Amino acid sequence: MPNGRRISVFGAVVTDPSVPSLVAETTKVESESTPRLDGTVVKGMALIEFLAAQDQPQAVSVIAQHFNWQRSNAHRLLTTFKALGYVRQNAETSRYELSLKTWELGMRVVGRSAIKRAAQPHMRSLNQQFQESVNLSLLVGTDVLYLDTLLSMYPLRPTASPGARVPSIFTATGRAQLAFRSDAEAITREIIASRPEATNIKLKSFQEELKQVRNQGYAITLSGWRTNVNSVAVPILNADRQSIAAIGISGPSERLNTEKMQEMVPVLMYAAAQIAEVCGGA
Repeated sequence: MPNGRRISVFGAVVTDPSVPSLVAETTKVESESTPRLDGTVVKGMALIEFLAAQDQPQAVSVIAQHFNWQRSNAHRLLTTFKALGYVRQNAETSRYELSLKTWELGMRVVGRSAIKRAAQPHMRSLNQQFQESVNLSLLVGTDVLYLDTLLSMYPLRPTASPGARVPSIFTATGRAQLAFRSDAEAITREIIASRPEATNIKLKSFQEELKQVRNQGYAITLSGWRTNVNSVAVPILNADRQSIAAIGISGPSERLNTEKMQEMVPVLMYAAAQIAEVCGGA
């Protein structure tokens, strides 16, 4: 951030000179009236998100290089989070990874979700009836966030696990929610502009697809995000007929063809309506 220029992160101004790369993509110059964020907290949370995305413990030097930080700054943050119990250090390699404390906090938050509680019996019923993976997701920003998943008894390919995020335009649960959102076009534009996987998607034709989804009340994707994995989903609507979540079924294309997914739609619609009623929706 040269010359002390202020930029906004998630709608607030950060004056720290080393804004993390994880959030830099969402930044833009804002007016002086925009609320300011504490730069150290922003860096610390970016570090937590970075470690959560890694499959292996990370060295201080790797972390410092990733964020373009001084090694001493990275070490100080890691030492602080270690003392607080959010990070642990491998005694043999001296590398760092997240502890289970973040999982504990996340589970408490998820456990308070009214939608998740209302959906669980219906997800179990769908899972038993169709023997395919059932998922519940929310639209968070431009992504679908998987809140809960019940796996198929006969999984052939990996499916999204709770906590996973996927660009919403690629998934059936994402399209089902976008079709009932007033900001669908803005979200679609942002994904097309920022995700290499979306370069072949044409805005006008995709808007037509969402219109069809809205008219029929469900979405189907064939190899939407994962190759040879098909999905069908129905939105969960509030009283204003705006989507608040979506429930869907996914499975390998060998088992889950279009005809089979069409048969699942009435049951999914019933489940979505029941969940919405419990949550005070439509």
